[in-house]
Amino acid sequence: MERYFLGNNTAHGFMGNYEQELKDKDIVVLLKGGPGTGKSTILKRIAAEAEKRGYAYEKWYCSGDPKSLDGVFVKDLNRAVVDATAPHATGADLPVVKDVIVDLASSLERDKLQTYANEIKRLLSCKKHEFMRVYHHLKLAFCHFENKIALETSSVSAPKIRAIAVDFARRIVGETGILKAKRKLFASAICPTGESVFYDFLHGKKIFKLKGSDCVANIFFEQLASLFEGGTYILKPLEPRYIDGIVLNDVAVVKDVGFETDFEEIDLTEFEKFDYPADLRDEQNGETLETAFAVEHLNRAREFHLEAEKYFVGAMNWDKNERLYQKVFDAVFS
Repeated sequence: MERYFLGNNTAHGFMGNYEQELKDKDIVVLLKGGPGTGKSTILKRIAAEAEKRGYAYEKWYCSGDPKSLDGVFVKDLNRAVVDATAPHATGADLPVVKDVIVDLASSLERDKLQTYANEIKRLLSCKKHEFMRVYHHLKLAFCHFENKIALETSSVSAPKIRAIAVDFARRIVGETGILKAKRKLFASAICPTGESVFYDFLHGKKIFKLKGSDCVANIFFEQLASLFEGGTYILKPLEPRYIDGIVLNDVAVVKDVGFETDFEEIDLTEFEKFDYPADLRDEQNGETLETAFAVEHLNRAREFHLEAEKYFVGAMNWDKNERLYQKVFDAVFS
């Protein structure tokens, strides 16, 4: 089992790779419905069933609430179930033939909700405004990040770093085997609780850890990526155009190894000589501070979401939802 975030709160707003990730799946179940309609519960049940049956699978977590799931991918069956409501909405590719749409909102009893309609609208409006503030602070964090990269870029030897990446690619090419199509995923996310990070994708891999600044690491990763057709690309949450790691079958090259102790280090620090270390620290501190403000507003947004969710939970017909779960179960496992 591996854990990822398929979408993330970034400096450019919410960004996800739903369409790209789902296009080659044999069956995709799209769950529709608002907060509290049981989407994450169904996803957790599907994951538990995959575990019970001994299937290899992935859990795709929600960056807005890392306790909730946005999707489950049963790798051995090449079938996935995803939350297809905003902001991670995705449409049906081939309705009935490939995609199964399950509307959990159909289990809501309208009369029970109508009494609280104005309060629900208020809470969801407050949640929306908090997310506006989230992205405001993430944009400011990104400004500091860009400034830091600009300072680093002027002090590194890019050609030498690219040459090291080419030599490294030649060294490992025999170990990577035939690569599957390129995937782009987040192993970490900017969440209401701070930054949440999963390291499952490193388990059982031959790990290489890059030592160096964001600038030199990205130069290395870009060069390495240009030399391989496929692989899994671990994206940076704040700026998904930057890469935090590349997995080439059983080989993983990353900036952060988490709790892994068995790895080989690729030291790129000799190719960087920073003329303005104090300025770099200021920009890093600015990025950290603005990201912390964003996390604070994410937490407030989650609180409004949970308040609204209570009204939906109270209006659900759970017997009907159980029948809808059976429809999801059959689509995935039959």
